Amino acid sequence: MVASRAAGPAVAPVPCSGCSKLIDPLRAGQVAIFDQRFHYFCNARCRHAFLGEAPPAPGDGRPAGLAALGAPFAGAPPRGLPSGAPSGAGGHHASTPRAEPARASADEGAARVADLDAPIVDAFPPVSLDERLPDLPVLDDDRALLEPIGNTILSEEPQRYDAVEARDIGALLLVLAIIAGTLAVALTLAGDAKLVIGARIVLATVSAGMLLGRAATTARDATDPHPAPMLAPVLGGLVAAVWALFGQDRALAAEAASLAGVIATASAISAWLIESARHRVFAERAWIGSVLSTPARRPPGAWAQGQAPADRAPQRGGDGGPVEGAGDELYELRPGEGVQVDAGEIVPVDLVVTGGDVEVLPWIGATTPTRRRDGDPVVAGATVVRGRLVGACTFSGGDRAVARVLLDARRRADALAPIAQASRALTERWAIGAAAIGALSAFVAGRAPVEIAMTAAAVLAALSTAITASIASVHVARGILLGLRRGIVYKSADAWDRAGRTSVAVFCARGTLLLGEPELAELEATGQKLKPSDVLALAAGAERTEEHPVATAIVRAARARGLRPDGVRNPNFHPGLGVTAVTSSGEELCVGNRALMLEQRISIAAAESRVAELEALGRTVVLVAVGARLVGIIGLQDGLRPGARAAIQHLLDAQIEPVLMSGDARETCEAIGRSLDIDHIRPEILPADRGTEVRRLIDAGTSVAVLGHAGVDDAALGAADVSVALGAAGSAPADFSTVLASDDVRDAALSLALAHRTRLEARVGLALSVAPALVGAAVIAAFVLPPAYAPIASLLGGVMAVVHARALDAKS
Repeated sequence: MVASRAAGPAVAPVPCSGCSKLIDPLRAGQVAIFDQRFHYFCNARCRHAFLGEAPPAPGDGRPAGLAALGAPFAGAPPRGLPSGAPSGAGGHHASTPRAEPARASADEGAARVADLDAPIVDAFPPVSLDERLPDLPVLDDDRALLEPIGNTILSEEPQRYDAVEARDIGALLLVLAIIAGTLAVALTLAGDAKLVIGARIVLATVSAGMLLGRAATTARDATDPHPAPMLAPVLGGLVAAVWALFGQDRALAAEAASLAGVIATASAISAWLIESARHRVFAERAWIGSVLSTPARRPPGAWAQGQAPADRAPQRGGDGGPVEGAGDELYELRPGEGVQVDAGEIVPVDLVVTGGDVEVLPWIGATTPTRRRDGDPVVAGATVVRGRLVGACTFSGGDRAVARVLLDARRRADALAPIAQASRALTERWAIGAAAIGALSAFVAGRAPVEIAMTAAAVLAALSTAITASIASVHVARGILLGLRRGIVYKSADAWDRAGRTSVAVFCARGTLLLGEPELAELEATGQKLKPSDVLALAAGAERTEEHPVATAIVRAARARGLRPDGVRNPNFHPGLGVTAVTSSGEELCVGNRALMLEQRISIAAAESRVAELEALGRTVVLVAVGARLVGIIGLQDGLRPGARAAIQHLLDAQIEPVLMSGDARETCEAIGRSLDIDHIRPEILPADRGTEVRRLIDAGTSVAVLGHAGVDDAALGAADVSVALGAAGSAPADFSTVLASDDVRDAALSLALAHRTRLEARVGLALSVAPALVGAAVIAAFVLPPAYAPIASLLGGVMAVVHARALDAKS
């Protein structure tokens, strides 16, 4: 009866190192390591035979190696004395009292020797040479239970992506096409006999057939050009070669056969090179796709009883009842539906947290956990580290932030970026026009019809290559993936392109370059009527219901000093300026900046010098006036965010001009600008007026990006050519060009610098591929060199473009 479960590990038999008999390594009598290698033995005799040692003689308790050298063992008598002689010189110590312990020790040694001399009994009976080893497990066994003996068992699989080797028929056909085309060119050395020329044409035809077979059997990627322009020069070269073969000019026929072989070989090598260049990109995209394929799970009891669709039924146990604590697993969620993610699980959709205070790795590949609370967005692919996350889905499926530009074939940035579309248009359309121009030049020069066809095929082959069509897409995809490694998500291909053309980057200072958590640094009373503590109490009373960082800092400072905020009445808030109210004693109260004081016609001339001094130190000055008279000055100091200087340096390296826009006074903004190497300052801009200020910059002829927070800087973000929203990845629908999964200003600046650099690299790669091809096409159109030199020049350019791309891959 065949067993229905696994019979145990099955490994290949290995020879015994002593007798060369095949044995099962898992059931060997003895195993040893010599010279850093495992050796398997049937029993102890085979091991002694392998070491060249004689088996230990009966009564000898030493190991075989020591016995051969004559080494003593513990408890043996000294050399030169018989085994029964006492150890003393004359034997007189045998009668002393110390002889009893010595005799007991000798008895124990003899017992140990007897145990060591006992024969070794094999754990398994001996196996004859002709006996078969155990059969392999039956086919019904789960092969996943069988592990090769050389495999390392990991307690936890590290997060990585491995490039999967292509095993499709297309790769084999490419190799065969290269071999056949190379042989067709190599046979040039055999002379120009008609039979040799015919053989070369046959080999070129075989190579073309392999390329046709690959085009028919290999799935076309979104970044690949249409196969017709790629195959047209190959077939055109073959037609010209056959045409010339039946003519009278044997030299022309040999040249046409060489051209057909060169075109086929160059086309196959070009296809192989571009596959190698984008191999890593495809592997990382596939890895991200596998991470995002995690099914979603609804919170328990989310569906009303009896209302769950059939494909979304809750999990049930063996008794038919629902599994306690288990949600409903499904692969598609609609926006607004609830989702639950436990610790150690991957977030399957973009969502906004509705319950739970959790720690997450905020994007795919992130290593530093961050906290997420109610209302915070989380992007798909994040991993919950601690706690249970409950949220509301904002985007699912192909609409998720990461999937939209990377996995969705209709919206992939590397396929729809303008430079990628231009490169495909060059090979699919413009190359045909260039071939027509080449044919026209040959016709005007009075060339034979065969030579005209050869010229057209050579020019078309030089420009219609897989490298020219796809190399820009490789650079775009690499830039998108580099951004995803930092939690940077571009909305679309057009958003990525606009980010790469940005020339001015505007920072909404509070919360981006500054911490947004100012602290009280100066507190002064300008008159004798009130003390500094009274000034702070009045300001705290006026600001206690406001959520602005300045108001929060004033209230926090009053609480830290144990002050009770004044019971002001009728507060009237002026966004970006301050607040007016009535004190508990019935006097008019005004708390705000210089512009509010001027608006309320309150003189600040007595404190002008002190205000200017504080602003020169980079402090935000809040003035307090009671009864239309200035009574106090509050100075707040906001620190620079970690990475603020690095963010500015990212932009300067990309030749993007940083601009500081703030509602603070000019002196304050200039002090902050000096500390960050920012020369362009836009001070005293109210939040409501920042959109107008951004449009003024755009009207000056610059491409403007704004870096800020959603909800706080919406006016400026909405007016910009490129809006970069920090910490907004996964949030509800908004028209932001770039969203970040982190709140790091360095990543915000990097999103622009990376798009700039990637766009430049794509243009360089395309130029490296096209420039030699254009030179070669012009040379053969002028009949300086034979037509075969054009595809050769194009192939050299393609090699340079691929080497350039691989070098950039190695750096990243």
